[in-house]
Amino acid sequence: MRKLLALTMAIFMLVSGVIGNVVSAAGVADGTYSATVQGHNGPMTVEVTVGAEQITGISVVDHVETVGIGTPAFDLIIDAILEHQTIAVDSVTGATVTSDALKAAVSDALVQAGADMEKMTAAVEEAGELEEVTLETDIVVVGAGAAGLIAGVSALQNGSSVILLEKTGVIGGASAMAGSGTIATGSTWQKEDGYEDSPEKLVEDLMRNGHNQNHLPTVELFANTIGGAFDWLVAEDGAGIPYQRSGNPTRNYSGVGRGAGVCQNLADKYAQEGGVLMVNTPAVDLIVSDGAVTGVKAEGSGKAYTINAKAVILATGGYGNNKDLVPEEYQKFVYAGHAGADGDAIAMVEALNADLLTMDLINTQPNSMILPSGLGQYCNPGVSRAYAAGGFMVNQDGVRFFDEKGSAWDLMQAMKENTAQYLVMDQAAFDGFNAGMTASNIYTMESVEQWLQDDYAGQPVMKTGATLEELAEKLGVPGDEVLAAAKAFNEVAAVGGTDAFGRTLEVAQSEEGPYYALEMHIRYYASLGGLHINDSMQVLNSSQEAIPGLYAAGEVVGGHQGDLYMAAGLFGWAVASGYTAGTVVSTAIAQ
Repeated sequence: MRKLLALTMAIFMLVSGVIGNVVSAAGVADGTYSATVQGHNGPMTVEVTVGAEQITGISVVDHVETVGIGTPAFDLIIDAILEHQTIAVDSVTGATVTSDALKAAVSDALVQAGADMEKMTAAVEEAGELEEVTLETDIVVVGAGAAGLIAGVSALQNGSSVILLEKTGVIGGASAMAGSGTIATGSTWQKEDGYEDSPEKLVEDLMRNGHNQNHLPTVELFANTIGGAFDWLVAEDGAGIPYQRSGNPTRNYSGVGRGAGVCQNLADKYAQEGGVLMVNTPAVDLIVSDGAVTGVKAEGSGKAYTINAKAVILATGGYGNNKDLVPEEYQKFVYAGHAGADGDAIAMVEALNADLLTMDLINTQPNSMILPSGLGQYCNPGVSRAYAAGGFMVNQDGVRFFDEKGSAWDLMQAMKENTAQYLVMDQAAFDGFNAGMTASNIYTMESVEQWLQDDYAGQPVMKTGATLEELAEKLGVPGDEVLAAAKAFNEVAAVGGTDAFGRTLEVAQSEEGPYYALEMHIRYYASLGGLHINDSMQVLNSSQEAIPGLYAAGEVVGGHQGDLYMAAGLFGWAVASGYTAGTVVSTAIAQ
């Protein structure tokens, strides 16, 4: 633990300073200390107050962490440090980088104060024997992502009592990392806005997009339920979740505040409806009686819970972070998903002989970078602007290899033939790229300045050169090939033509530097396989029989997307499956 903590401190420590202090008799300088460290998205400044050899206060005074994803870790980590008087507390799953940055800042401040760092990095004492607690409810929902929250709200509104378990300290899961685009086929909004759509057309589009590797009955279930589910989601007498609406014809709508905002609003609604939310409380096993699921076993806060219920809804998310479940062919790409996507439900249902679908499929996407944390990051907000301003990609040989603005699937297939690829930009394209990325709070320009330093050896690989030759040399690719690629690109762009890859070029790159390059990657995150369900959201066993009392919703269900998710399809599925599960289950137990 101490070696890991020292390494974390070395990575994150940037700037520190004493705000004010009085030396105590014990030699510890009481007062308030400031430390600035590198967080997930950029610099984070923390103030720590010490007195009488105790940490008495911690506050994050400046940061650019993502609201609803990184920021929930602040209170959890601060409370834990103050309670245990050590920085060796657990990081918050799903906000690990932010957690580690905050702990490193506190460590820096304590070093400034002259604190006993052996004491301040001591391991938290293990809890003794867990207290046995028994709870009763109508429905247990496992997992507080969008699907689980929606299932909980809809069940509560249908008269059921609900306990919602979340293994991490933060609600939202992978949904909080998403953009919240939601397919709304058949919804009232869509009809009023004049978009012509139908469940049949959505099924056709989903099957085509997923290269017919989808499970057709699950796709049809999605297509036939999303309209009503979306109506409920935005209706004042339903969930009442704020969504954006321009009035223009569209298949998809996006929630206010992206995925994190939608999940927080759902959590607020869940609380208003009287639901019980238990965070940091992982479900560890299903309770089974005479072949029927009758509750869950869970642990948290020094307690071992037996939660008896009439039904259990699994909404535990995917398995993208479980290398034992992710096929090896995907693991050569960079992971960009939620840290808690461990496939918990897959292990929980093993004893029930539950049927699984398309477990060999993981969603991958191009146009990705690697953040300093090592996680993959989508660059869609940036690449669209960079390509519009004349950006293009070259591979390890310095040559262009595909239409950069083509379909994501086809671009990925081309990228798989390379060992590396780089987005090459002039100043205008680079400015556009950064404008898109910073507007989405993915990173800050202070981070860009750091990454561009010649002695910077971490991720992302971002280089600059006064000339294309200098840029190519820093990348380790043939300069003459990069020059040739730029020349051919500019010749076509000068006449507004279409190049050999089928891309229409309208903006040429500048013939004067500086130039920039960013190494691009394929990322993987959402798993596309999982539990096999029927139209009543019941989990099926290998004999295609419903397991009594067990239901599922969200990413834990397999087959709805095929081998590639459709834009707004994953969040749309969370909405449709969560709403349907909550409604169906509450109706079933009422009978």
